[in-house]
Amino acid sequence: MNSYNEIISAESVMLYLIKDNFNLKVSDIELLDKHFGTELYLINTNAGKYIVKVLPLYMENVKNEGELTEYLYNHGLKVARFLKSKNDTYVVKNNEFQLTVQQFIEGDSLSVNTAPDWFISKSADFLGDTVLLLKDYEGLSLRFGKDFFSTKTVYRKIWQYKKELVKAKKAKEINIVPIWEEQIRHLKRISKFRIDAEKLTYANSQGDYHIGQAIINNNDFTVVDWSSACRLPIGLDVITSYVFSSPTCAEGEIDADGLKKHIRQFTEKFPLTEYDIKAMPYVLYFWHCMCNYRPDELADMPDSYKAIAKLINNFLNWLYDNVEELSKKLTE
Repeated sequence: MNSYNEIISAESVMLYLIKDNFNLKVSDIELLDKHFGTELYLINTNAGKYIVKVLPLYMENVKNEGELTEYLYNHGLKVARFLKSKNDTYVVKNNEFQLTVQQFIEGDSLSVNTAPDWFISKSADFLGDTVLLLKDYEGLSLRFGKDFFSTKTVYRKIWQYKKELVKAKKAKEINIVPIWEEQIRHLKRISKFRIDAEKLTYANSQGDYHIGQAIINNNDFTVVDWSSACRLPIGLDVITSYVFSSPTCAEGEIDADGLKKHIRQFTEKFPLTEYDIKAMPYVLYFWHCMCNYRPDELADMPDSYKAIAKLINNFLNWLYDNVEELSKKLTE
């Protein structure tokens, strides 16, 4: 644990970097969130409120978020812009960390599965507009390609998790053992899937498009987090935007009729193939199995993420029995 002096010193360095690089004098600072090596602060300054994101040096291409949001803003989308430093960069660094300064958006955030109808509808339109706008945008990395969906990748993860399960049993970690066993059960389930990445529609998108990325104000919203922007199977962002927003999915069961409506609205802006729609539940299930929180991460997880982790677990358990039926209903 860091000592009091170390914390004060790190904060002082951060404030100096902000003043020296952005010409902002900070009068008040509040830690909003801390997770996976990243810290999020709200600062009050002589020029107004801003969000400061402090990140480890090993995180690459942090500047991409600033460049992307500026592109989106200049083309009419509501996003939170980043400030440029006196050296005309979106990121400043020292020997210990790097940071960005982002526009603070007034409004409210919504918890998972609490979205009103207008939000769900608008989110489908916003996503469609985003994908169209980014059609020819260069510089975003590819995620979830052919190798990601291969059975070899799944078997490798099963082998890793079985080793962790043995360790947990030897250590008599009785609370974690059932979680490792459940995740292995899901991995074995998806190992039987045959998702053809070459038949999926890949597109530039937000990359993690869900209710927690939006700030609500007067029946409108601004998307504030573009750090996961990438080129991915676009059906994944479509289904994610629905299942984490709709109250009908709050217990982990996916409402096929509501999702079909959401898909139809999105496809008014951007086309999906029949295979995209058919594969959508399988892709969602596969992604959450492969990228889910490890059982040994759960104990130290911030409270703000525990509700999402629980919801993901409920989705996995429901999809274990219902993925084929959901896929069938979506294409009827």
